[in-house]
Order: sequence, then structure tokens, then C-alpha cells
Amino acid sequence: MTDKADQQTPHAALSGNVAETLRGKRIAAAPLLQPPAEIMARFCFRAWENEDAPLYRALLDDAELWRYMYEDYPGEITNDLAQGLIEMSRQVSHHKVRAVEYQGRVVGQMRMQWRTEVTPPQSGEISYWLGRDYWGLGLAAPMIALFTWRCLSIFPALSTITARVHRDNSASERVLQRLGWHKTGTDGDWLLFEMRRSDGIDWSRLNKPGALPG
Repeated sequence: MTDKADQQTPHAALSGNVAETLRGKRIAAAPLLQPPAEIMARFCFRAWENEDAPLYRALLDDAELWRYMYEDYPGEITNDLAQGLIEMSRQVSHHKVRAVEYQGRVVGQMRMQWRTEVTPPQSGEISYWLGRDYWGLGLAAPMIALFTWRCLSIFPALSTITARVHRDNSASERVLQRLGWHKTGTDGDWLLFEMRRSDGIDWSRLNKPGALPG
């Protein structure tokens, strides 16, 4: 698993030498269990680029996909809107957004939004989506697990991560529960989940992702 926007390895990040991550502070954190190498090798997390706009539009211009997202469907995703959303994703002060590549193909997005203004960040909420063509291939669980692990590795002060799942999105609910997330309550149509750094990620519960279509 690589991230073209962050050249430091998780080990380097934990050393306290990554200015963006620790702002010069050294924070002790328990070591995290390394993901399986075969899973790491298939995924890449990178920043969205302006030239991704046509692909971004094709993936996201799907009302059924937005049905399970916290934000309302904005209607047709035009090229201008796609460019604007990509530009917003690059504003790193309050969130970290990454396009997800699987075997070299962009399949979706992961986002970590910081919950407080404290530096370094101590809590955040993840959100994610997969393009419709990649549903049912077993990509969601490793994608979420790897991104969660990566955030915990790069940000040692991060102790709690939350997520919300639409009550009708039973597949996503099952994925989080299988990965060890705890259901903490509800908020209207949303189920609330939490993972603490101390919980760890059970990599043995990940199925092997399927092959990409055509």
C-alpha cells in the first residue's frame, strides 16, 4: 500500500520527524499490527488530481451511490462541479481525502475529517464510497481497514475514529462490524460506530478481494 502524496513510511511518521503530522511533538503510541503484505501491495491511496475530473465525475454521478452518503445528492455531476469537489478535497487543514486505487485502477475514495482543532489530531470521522462497478467485490473491508491503519500509524495522537452508516446500508454495517468497530448508537437514519486505537484491526477477518471487472 502506498500513498503518492505522503512519501514518509508509517515507521518514519512514528519517529516524530513528520512536520505535517506531529508539528514537532513526540508522542508515544503502541505499535500497530502490520497489514498483510498481499493486501498492502494491491492498494494505493493518493490525492485527487485535476486531471482525474472525468473519472471522478463518472464514479460519483450516481444517485444510488449518494443514497448512502451523509451529504445530499447534488444532481448531475458536471465537469465544473467535479473540479470544485477535487479542489475542496485538497484543502488539508480539516480533513484528509484520498482516491483509492486497487490494482492500479481508481475505485473509490476514503476521507478522514478531524473532529477537533487540537494539533496533533486526537479524533476523527471516516467516510468512504466505492463506485457502483466495484460493489460486491470484497474491496470495502480492506480499503477501510488499510486507511484506518494508515491514519493511526501516521497520527500517533489519534485515539478514536468514528463512522456513520445509513440504516439501509446493511453491507457497510456488516463490514464495520467484521473489522471490529463498535456500534455506539443512532442519529436519525444513521448508525454510529467507533474504533479505538486500543481495539486494533483483526486482519485475519479480511477476505481476499475479487478481480476487477473487464
